[in-house]
Amino acid sequence: MKKKEKNKAFKDWTYEEVNDEFGLTRKFEHPLFEVFKSFFLPQTHERRIDLDYLRKLALEYIESWNEDEYKFFFISRFIGLVDFVSTHYKAFTQRSLSVKYQNDTKTTEGLVEFMLAKGIQSPKKPHLFLHESMHSAYKPEKRRDNAPLGQLLIAMVTAQKLNQDNQPIYGIYLNGQNWFIVILEEKSYAVSLAYDITSEDIFNLFEILLFLKGEMEKLYSGGKG
Repeated sequence: MKKKEKNKAFKDWTYEEVNDEFGLTRKFEHPLFEVFKSFFLPQTHERRIDLDYLRKLALEYIESWNEDEYKFFFISRFIGLVDFVSTHYKAFTQRSLSVKYQNDTKTTEGLVEFMLAKGIQSPKKPHLFLHESMHSAYKPEKRRDNAPLGQLLIAMVTAQKLNQDNQPIYGIYLNGQNWFIVILEEKSYAVSLAYDITSEDIFNLFEILLFLKGEMEKLYSGGKG
């Protein structure tokens, strides 16, 4: 009798394992990354003062915050400035996703920290994810970290398989003060360079999130999601 495979949790995936299991190719460039470089938040923008306050807050405390403090004092406030509120989609936190793979012989599942999706009580067709590395707030670094990318990527692949709509899946993962943008399309994905929230990058990052908010609005209001 064949032994039943144990489910694999999102937290146990590395990006290399996701690549190998699902046949993904990693790219280091994407047309949108060049577009992002042209974004500029005007000095007169109504959110600029709030963003600069958060930048200085992160600069002072990022090395001492634990996971909950980082989420409470910075992440939730920063995301709140973007204002992901719409009649066409909803923000969900700490919601579970799961999908079968390998001809339905295995299952991967886990809790997603933040995602945008259709639905009111339950997420449907998620297209944007955010994942924070729980250990990274103590070690702000310039490098990409294996664990948070793997955990974000498996959630994005799960959404892609569940959605079945050939639309891009967007992701953001945090490694301490550094935020990375991930774009998954079909069997390839690209990871941006780091955006450092303790620097002027925070203004560019805010513009990028506003852009992604617009993409979500078009996706869900147009019936593509």
